[in-house]
Amino acid sequence: MSMTRRIARIVPGLVVALGGLVALGGASPQEQAKVEKAETKVEPGSRGHGKMVFVLTTGLEDLQSVNMAIRHAGMAMKSGYLDDSVLLVYGRSVQAFSKDITAKPPQVAAAIKEAKEAGARIILCGEALKRFDIPREKLEPGVDEVVPNSIVTLAELVSKGYQIIKY
Repeated sequence: MSMTRRIARIVPGLVVALGGLVALGGASPQEQAKVEKAETKVEPGSRGHGKMVFVLTTGLEDLQSVNMAIRHAGMAMKSGYLDDSVLLVYGRSVQAFSKDITAKPPQVAAAIKEAKEAGARIILCGEALKRFDIPREKLEPGVDEVVPNSIVTLAELVSKGYQIIKY
């Protein structure tokens, strides 16, 4: 086979291979994936588009979970990665937000204060407050809103892209 014929057979394959490299900017698929990932990375403090709702239903019988949910809502907002962090409280967990419940340690009020300072929103269920006979004026400072029905609020938040974390 002549040299001209050999070149004619090889050239189409080289054109396809070179075209693929040009399309990728000369990078391998792994390198291209790294570049794309690096370009979309959200740095702390730059506010991504993330939104989380921390759903608290556990009562004071599990004080560790109550404290963790409140603190995590604040820490998530403080991280700088989220646009919004909501603590949605319903069921018997509303008792943790009552000033009249003396059995709870002061860490709960401190956790609420820290979460608020970090920018987290705290929303309580009005139905649960009625069920446990807790009037609004007896709530710990820091509660942003009392909604009529927390399940409707949860559905609304999910429809807006919030990710659920349950405690």
